[in-house]
Amino acid sequence: MPSKLKIVEGGRQAGKPGGVRQERALKRRRHLTDVVMQLVQERGFDAISVNEVAERASLSVGGLYRHIATKNDLLEMVCDEINLELLDNMKEAAAIQRGARAKLEAAIRTYWFRHWDCSAAVLLAYREYQSFSEEAKARYRAEELRISEFLSDLIRAGTIIEEFREVDDRLLAHEIIFLSHMRALKGYAFKNRSCEAGLNEMLDMVFARLKSDGSEGP
Repeated sequence: MPSKLKIVEGGRQAGKPGGVRQERALKRRRHLTDVVMQLVQERGFDAISVNEVAERASLSVGGLYRHIATKNDLLEMVCDEINLELLDNMKEAAAIQRGARAKLEAAIRTYWFRHWDCSAAVLLAYREYQSFSEEAKARYRAEELRISEFLSDLIRAGTIIEEFREVDDRLLAHEIIFLSHMRALKGYAFKNRSCEAGLNEMLDMVFARLKSDGSEGP
């Protein structure tokens, strides 16, 4: 069984300069994204209006437009929450571990837990992808590429020190990302599965693939 690892939470600390103001802005943003998600789950994105979002969020329409320019910005705001500070969290979680396996596992765990918690937003992102602006599409692709490159670097580092056998590290990194999206895409398959159980199955598959020939494994 994989060891329990500390998962670093995102967000800035309130005690840092500007932290209180930033924390309040972050809470307002998250409240707004929660409202949008609730409405989308009730009726779908196309059926909701900006006025309805403002009313549910206890904002004036003018107050809401201080956060957005168009209705589609609401969609992008929700999806931005998925990757908010995620790569930094993954790097922090990996940095406190020793050994290639422990570092990779920490990064995978951090990514998995975020996407498990945000599965509704992940599904929305897949379903409404064509509604995103070209700028947003490019941003999401770039964010996912940075995350995949980090996972690839961890895999390659383990290969260099011969803790892992040689694999296509880039392909495996993208497979880890896709598998972490599976609860959103195939929720019925996880109906009676806990977050930890699903994660452990993926870790078993990943590390079985990486196991060096002749190694005893963890």
